[in-house]
Amino acid sequence: MRARRVAGWSNVALASAVVMALTACGGGESEGSNETRSESVAATPSLAPSKTPQAEVSSPSEEREEEGEQAAQPPKVTEVEVTDTAQGDRVTFTFNAAAPEYLDSYEKELNGPEGRPIEIEGDKFLRVAFIAVDPESHFSPPSPNERVPEVRHLMNFEGEMSVGIGIVAPDGAADPAYDITTKGTQVFIDIKE
Repeated sequence: MRARRVAGWSNVALASAVVMALTACGGGESEGSNETRSESVAATPSLAPSKTPQAEVSSPSEEREEEGEQAAQPPKVTEVEVTDTAQGDRVTFTFNAAAPEYLDSYEKELNGPEGRPIEIEGDKFLRVAFIAVDPESHFSPPSPNERVPEVRHLMNFEGEMSVGIGIVAPDGAADPAYDITTKGTQVFIDIKE
């Protein structure tokens, strides 16, 4: 692309030189020729504005590169919310980009950095690890409800952000059923009744 611009400006410079040479040669001609000469001279300054469209052409590509860099950055959690639904309870994670992939499982005990146990309220503990997220992802615990007394950030490790969800199990024995779905920038964890 750069080579074309240089070559293009060389041709423009050559054309300008030819116009100037022709203008200089036609000094003793009639008034009609002077009009032509003034038109040629007037045409020369229009070369400067032609830089503007070329600069505008490069600007969108620079903007696309910046957008690409932003899109290439891993998502970061921006909000976590616990709500009641008709089917049970929902924990919603909202990110600043497309929702990441995840791993999930019930755990007997939740651990944080260096394997240290982390106490979370509830009878059952669901661990969700969001994959390829911003290493600075972190959130404040959301307001709980009766069934989901705590949602807590556990740790970030090698691009994964682990969270723990404490759940009150009515019968105390069975792990409550749940579904995880993603839509746009959100991950929904629906804990069934």
